[in-house]
Amino acid sequence: MDVKNFFVEMLICTIEAVDIILIYLTLIQKLYYFKKEKLKIVLFVLIYAIFSSWISISVPTVYHTFFIMVLVVMVLSMLTSTKIKVSFIGVLAYHIYFIVFELIAMVLVSNISGVNFFNAEELQRIRFPFAVSVKIAEGLLFMATVGRSDKYTLNLSDSDINDGNIAYWALNMVLMGLVILSVNYINSNSVNILLYNTLLFLLFVFFFIIGIINYRKMLELINIKHKYQVKEEYINNLEAIMDIIRREKHDFSNHINTVYAMCVLNKPDTTEKIKNYLKSSINNLNSSYKFCDTGNTYIDGLIAVKSNYAFENNICLDVDFESSLEAVDINDNDLVAIISNIIDNAFQAVLKDTRERKKVVSLYGYIENNKYNLSIANNGPMIPEENRTRIFEKGFSTKIDNKKDHGFGLFIVERLVKKNGGDITFFSSEEETEFLIILKLKKGYYEKDS
Repeated sequence: MDVKNFFVEMLICTIEAVDIILIYLTLIQKLYYFKKEKLKIVLFVLIYAIFSSWISISVPTVYHTFFIMVLVVMVLSMLTSTKIKVSFIGVLAYHIYFIVFELIAMVLVSNISGVNFFNAEELQRIRFPFAVSVKIAEGLLFMATVGRSDKYTLNLSDSDINDGNIAYWALNMVLMGLVILSVNYINSNSVNILLYNTLLFLLFVFFFIIGIINYRKMLELINIKHKYQVKEEYINNLEAIMDIIRREKHDFSNHINTVYAMCVLNKPDTTEKIKNYLKSSINNLNSSYKFCDTGNTYIDGLIAVKSNYAFENNICLDVDFESSLEAVDINDNDLVAIISNIIDNAFQAVLKDTRERKKVVSLYGYIENNKYNLSIANNGPMIPEENRTRIFEKGFSTKIDNKKDHGFGLFIVERLVKKNGGDITFFSSEEETEFLIILKLKKGYYEKDS
């Protein structure tokens, strides 16, 4: 392929790429990409034009359409956050449209002008004007007909994290396979090696850019997923609180009936008995659940649920936040997981303690040395010396029943703390076991030690 033919091929492929992205985005109802995602549009056009030109000199003609379709399916799936199967349907639809349109155009031109498309010289002479005219007409006709109606669009959901990863790795494997396949072909044909290597280099550069885009999109999807998980956990906590309120409402009715009956009977010391009865009921109500203002709505809901569990199991849950959790530089989902796991472990520790004494679990939050300190302690059994070096190991557990399902709580906690740039330590004695979590403060938060 000489320089002139190469640039002609590039121009035709560029126009075709614009047609493809226009038709594809119309089918999947994402035409707004032309306004909001201009970089992705340009990236696709460049990749398509370079890949089509490269493959025309690298592999036998019979494989061109197949590999181009594979490339387009994977690239569009990643760039437009579309499921691979949706991308495949869209790509197949416009390929059928292209083939039918071009066959009709060839028949019309052949009958009107007498051009013989099976003659290599005639085909070479009219190829450029014919191809450009047909590509432009394809796009205009599609937008004038199908593009005006939602009847022919693919009303399917966006991709998830796995779809993007599958598409990216499949694309890499296809490209590697093509490079290997092309070695024998370029050796047996007069191929411009400089042109071949230049196009191949550009392809790898653009695929690297796609990899960065895909990675950033994956992180964004993970963050969104985490936010939904936090909200789901918060909703579960609210539902648990509503169950508590319903139960308390039923108890209130019983308490009112009891007081009313005592008033009707009007026995000696009735007033004093009613006062003591109400005092006891109010104490139980105050102990059954705690509503705290920690500075984090999700933790407030978590503590309300945990405090009710503590009350039902005769555990004293002491909560005190001297400093608001708003100051902590951490993902809400991670913070909920950290506090929930350690409080659950603390509850289990005090419940298995056979000593006759008050069961206490405490949760304190304060700022010290420009760090946020979370202290979660319990007065359960001391952690044995032989277990202390293994307590954060994956799968390590002292529980006997269903051991394979345990041993991940503290392992997860340590990973989440480290992920957020924090540190976790613990101290254990006969009197108390304390886990101290030290986390970074958000920029702008600063308190001097008192």
